[in-house]
Amino acid sequence: MEKFIKQGQIIVGLDFDNSQSALEITKFLNPENYKVKVGNQLFTACGPQILEDLKKQGFDIFLDLKYHDTPNTVEKAVLEACKQQVWMTNIHLSGGQNMIEAAVNAKNSISSEILLIGVTVLTSLDQKDLSYIGVSNDLRDQIISLINLGKRGGIDGIVCSPNDLAYLNKEEMDSFITVCPGIRVKAESGGQKRTSTIHDAINMGADYLVVAREIISSSDPLKVINEIDSYFI
Repeated sequence: MEKFIKQGQIIVGLDFDNSQSALEITKFLNPENYKVKVGNQLFTACGPQILEDLKKQGFDIFLDLKYHDTPNTVEKAVLEACKQQVWMTNIHLSGGQNMIEAAVNAKNSISSEILLIGVTVLTSLDQKDLSYIGVSNDLRDQIISLINLGKRGGIDGIVCSPNDLAYLNKEEMDSFITVCPGIRVKAESGGQKRTSTIHDAINMGADYLVVAREIISSSDPLKVINEIDSYFI
């Protein structure tokens, strides 16, 4: 069997509305192999306590709240997120350069080791969606524009579709962290329009892959996790 996943490369999205369900899933996960993602649903339901519970289990945590507000508000929010000693958190790059720089400064004031990454265009959006919300750029140009904005602002990497990795040059791929959400073990799209399988995303150069739906919606999540486990190098 081909083994192609490095330790720590898979981030499991804990998209639940309660801590019990989230912690039941993490019992099946080896923190040496997996990181975990706490998004808006779980964090809103449980608050910072879920971060403490997951840290006690030994997990690196991606706090996925996608901050997008005025520079002052985002600066304060990122500051509080970083005080929670998370591994990584994120912002929307469409918030603009001042907001990005405020977020970076806040993160660095706590720890330069925490990763701050920027969302380019949500993987649930395609060209038609961009037109509906008034974005005149085509999808490719919009993604490149946001990547360049993030680079100027000093972010550590981006959240993007694996297909968007083609827009990065080699230097950017070497210096930028790339996190690809909505990844499937098998080729199913779910609610994402621009996604891929684990194997394909790694081949395209993604550093980290977020897998959620196939695990948390499965009638047998352990079976899915065991399949992913079999691909670790």
